[in-house]
Amino acid sequence: MKKIVTDLEVEEVFVPAYVGELNILPGHAALVTTLSTGILKYRAKGSQKLEAAAISWGYCEVANDVVNILAETAETPAEIELDRAAQSEKKALEKLASVSIEPKDISKYTNKLARAQARQQLSKEFSH
Repeated sequence: MKKIVTDLEVEEVFVPAYVGELNILPGHAALVTTLSTGILKYRAKGSQKLEAAAISWGYCEVANDVVNILAETAETPAEIELDRAAQSEKKALEKLASVSIEPKDISKYTNKLARAQARQQLSKEFSH
């Protein structure tokens, strides 16, 4: 198990929810939602700077002003190798374009494509 952020007081959290980005502010109503692959962003209390991580499928729970996020994968900008992410995107696109792709593999490579694209976006937008 990998923990990226624990016990951090934040002003806002943006999560890639299944049906679109969700902005969570203090006092948000309790909820549980599924997450899709994308970029998780958060701003620590007293900071103007957004921090971020690329995540893949998971869950988000909000209750009593606490946000818990459980994701299949999570990577900070420092952990991402841009060339590797670009190669993963290329491979996934090639597999998806193949006329011989098995139906069972379409979901697998669609997920790999989304993860590679999120990793590249995170690296480009949040690397310092």
